Amino acid sequence: MPIKFSIDLIIQSKVENPSLITPDVLHGFFFSLFPSNIAETLHKPSRYKPFCLWAPKIFRFIKNNLASESSSVLTITISFLKDEFFSPFLFKFTENRKKLFLGPYKVSLLQEPGSLIKNEEYTTFEDFLKIKSKTYLYFQAITPISFKKGKIDYPLPDPKIFFKSLINKWNYFSPFRIEVDLKKVLEEKLCIVYSKIRTYKIKLSLGSAVTGFKGKVVFYGKGLTDEELKWLNILGHFSRYAGVGRKTTMGLGMVEFQALNIDEIMTEENIDEDNLPNWKA
Repeated sequence: MPIKFSIDLIIQSKVENPSLITPDVLHGFFFSLFPSNIAETLHKPSRYKPFCLWAPKIFRFIKNNLASESSSVLTITISFLKDEFFSPFLFKFTENRKKLFLGPYKVSLLQEPGSLIKNEEYTTFEDFLKIKSKTYLYFQAITPISFKKGKIDYPLPDPKIFFKSLINKWNYFSPFRIEVDLKKVLEEKLCIVYSKIRTYKIKLSLGSAVTGFKGKVVFYGKGLTDEELKWLNILGHFSRYAGVGRKTTMGLGMVEFQALNIDEIMTEENIDEDNLPNWKA
């Protein structure tokens, strides 16, 4: 059962150089929140990791980032695609919440009354199958999405690449296999009807970098069967837990998703109506 939640950390020293908190530093911090045996298991090479980790404020191009705050609070969102990791995480995190370091910074937990975590969401894989399908698939990238095409970064929302990562993760973690062949759907039926994106280069601590895009994109399928549309909707909702693209365990690929019909699209406040001339194509 996928689980998603957030924690708030107070960075106890002023963050004068936010570039020191890079996606890979955040990744390393995550393993300190587990008992050592589970941390070792999660750190081992595997085709797909059963967790995602997001902290949008570490990216300098996002408004109100850590550099502009005198008292820095960092919200970290964690998603487990296997709920068996939630209990040991919560136990260890509760035990060590006053002895935490994020890179060079000492951090402490900003605790809300009655709970160490917030914004908890729980969804079973069975619940995904009950989702009502809608025509348009609206994704908003909260943190940059990055794909790999050969040896290069590919920072564009190509439908085939975009959904491929979701299909692979669903088939890896879910007990329910996708019941239709989506390969032809992604190549020949699914198209982008709206996008407003911008690319960014994200630096890592050892000097390497990843290029990704942030923004909004809407997909629409021409001539889809009911079953094809159903599974595209399921994958869209699954993306909120699984992330999209690569390095979702380092803060990339965080998305919000909405499935919309045409009447809902025209009233959606987050989409620019002036750029909708082709939506009924």
